Amino acid sequence: LKMLICATCFLIRQELAFRGDNENKESLNHGNYIELLKYTAKFDEKVAHHLQRSSVFSGISNKIQNDLIEAVGTVVENNIKEEIAKAPFIAIEVDESTDISNTA
Repeated sequence: LKMLICATCFLIRQELAFRGDNENKESLNHGNYIELLKYTAKFDEKVAHHLQRSSVFSGISNKIQNDLIEAVGTVVENNIKEEIAKAPFIAIEVDESTDISNTA
C-alpha cells in the first residue's frame, strides 16, 4: 500500500495524469499510474510480486486510483487547515485575467 500511495503522491506532485486513453491489456501505454508501478516493479521484488500475484487487491483499478487521489487530497486539505489555524494572520491573493473580448 505504501508504494501505491507514493506513486499517487509522485503523480500529483508532478501534475501528471493518472490514466491513459486505452488501458486494455493490448495497449502499449496503460497510463502513468500503472506504468510507474510497472517501472518500480523492475527494481522492487515486493512490488513485482504483488502486481503479478495479487488477485484480490492489486491497487491498479480506476476506483482504487480515485480513492488514493481523494485520500491524499484530504490529507493535504487537513494540513492546510491546520497551518491556517496556527497562523496569527493569513493573506488571500486574488488575481483576475481578462480574455481577448476585454471582459472579466
